[in-house]
Amino acid sequence: MSSQKSETLPDVTYWLALEIAKVDPVVNLDVMYRGSMELDYLYQVLTSKAQHYWWQEHGVKLSPVMVNNAFFRAIAMLHHRHLEFDRSRQTEETAWVKELLGR
Repeated sequence: MSSQKSETLPDVTYWLALEIAKVDPVVNLDVMYRGSMELDYLYQVLTSKAQHYWWQEHGVKLSPVMVNNAFFRAIAMLHHRHLEFDRSRQTEETAWVKELLGR
């Protein structure tokens, strides 16, 4: 059972990251990463949805600890990608593209 859980954690993390990315309106990852009411609400809704989905689709009962870990890994992963994207928009390598598009 422990190998199933270790294989499931990345799957649940990825699934939750996709669910977070689908939220409309788009969530502010900087605010959420520091904690907010929105984060609390999203946590309650999506962790419950994940447990229901995994039970219905795969017959797997996810532990609350694993779902908690997956949720915060998903938030951290999305926040990190957001930071990397912002950094890449400010680098010299993209300056020529910005200049080209500005013409």
